[in-house]
Amino acid sequence: MPATELVGVRLPFGQMRSFARSGPDGLGRGRRVLVVAPIAGAYPFLMRDLIVALLGIADTVAVTDWPNARYVPVSAGRFGFAENCMETAQMARALAGDDGGVHMVGVCQGALPAFAAACLLAAAGLPPASLSLIGGPIDPSRNPTRLWRVLQERSLEALERQVIETVSSAFPGAGRRIFPAWRQIDAFALYLWRQSLSGGDLPFRLAFDDGDDPLRFPLARLCWNMMDVAGEFFMENVATVFRENALARDRLTIANQAVRGEALTTTALLTIEGEMDDISARTQTEAAHDLCVNIPAGLKRQVVVPNAGHFTLFYGRRMREIVLPALAEVMAAAEDSTRPAA
Repeated sequence: MPATELVGVRLPFGQMRSFARSGPDGLGRGRRVLVVAPIAGAYPFLMRDLIVALLGIADTVAVTDWPNARYVPVSAGRFGFAENCMETAQMARALAGDDGGVHMVGVCQGALPAFAAACLLAAAGLPPASLSLIGGPIDPSRNPTRLWRVLQERSLEALERQVIETVSSAFPGAGRRIFPAWRQIDAFALYLWRQSLSGGDLPFRLAFDDGDDPLRFPLARLCWNMMDVAGEFFMENVATVFRENALARDRLTIANQAVRGEALTTTALLTIEGEMDDISARTQTEAAHDLCVNIPAGLKRQVVVPNAGHFTLFYGRRMREIVLPALAEVMAAAEDSTRPAA
């Protein structure tokens, strides 16, 4: 489908990349969606299949475009967990425009800044129309994964000494502390090996790619193409999400402002999980419903994709068959709830 690409918002660290199209009458007319991509090693381009699918139900789909930290000058400032949440909120506010109505979709680790940004916007009187969280560790202590257990056993100081390095003078980000791409490639290779031994679906998905355009944009290339992550973000993400479990314990603050799920009252909420997800395990994302006590039951939805691993939730045929209709349904419900009665 024809689409126009635009970089609409440039912030100290990230930018918002938008794709707009003119759909047929009655199909997503005027609907704006922000996909909050995870900062977990892969470039936001990993969300391509989901973005293409969303363009079938929305006129504008934007993505939080996080850069390779190795190429971001130190003068751009720090980029930690709080900055991730605040820049996400700024992008959502910009996409919403004067009439509001933006739909937020947080994927994997991006579910947390999406949730935090939605709460901050709601507290400011600018709530998103809907918030969809896909395979994200809202409460990683529920049904703990191997990653959660490993991070509980290791001190933050030892972890930082082991995985964080300083960018050399050969790059624009000289002096910046980063979690380097080569370490993430090693970690992904180990994860893929464990998936092969345990019968996980990722090796099969890489071999039999069912994406929108697997010849030009194969999943293997999207997965293996890694970027350097800002060191302060990596360490603060580990501390805030996996060690303190701050969001689930109602202890998360961003820029001295408490993040409270009860701030969301009119925003439709959808959580989507994979039954076999070993990265954000079953019920970790569902925990968002317990935090959002003021959202009416009619605006809450939960979806579990049967026999699905993590990558199935945002890539491939079953994403288009199960996840996309659920997203369309919650967006329509949000729009219906705010539409004046005839």
